[in-house]
Amino acid sequence: MGRNVASLPDDYVDRLDEEAEALGLSRNKYVRQRLEAGRLLFECSDKLSTEMLTDLVDQDGSPTITSELETPDSDIANKVLANLSTDENRALEQEEIREAVFGSQEEQLETIEKTLRELNERGMVKPAFDGGYIKNDE
Repeated sequence: MGRNVASLPDDYVDRLDEEAEALGLSRNKYVRQRLEAGRLLFECSDKLSTEMLTDLVDQDGSPTITSELETPDSDIANKVLANLSTDENRALEQEEIREAVFGSQEEQLETIEKTLRELNERGMVKPAFDGGYIKNDE
């Protein structure tokens, strides 16, 4: 499904791995998110979108990070549009769009596992007797 598009120096890859690990992401997901952020900021042209950059920065100048658990439908639509080209030769199949927006199946499962672990630690969910998870009553 995926293709390699670049070769990077080992020290650069090591730095990417450290940053991804600090955020609890796989290298692929981390790089894909950063690449997508860059594409959105430049809106696939040679000019930086100051409006988009302003939206990504808090009042105090700190970058904002939104939770993947709180992705509104309009955000999904924006991600779909950001990954589509106007060039018919670069058309994406639905499965390619799904992976571009939500990550690979492995990345999705990793995200669900991490989220369930965090919710369990907060006492918001618990493992069910026969498997699966349930929401706590509390």
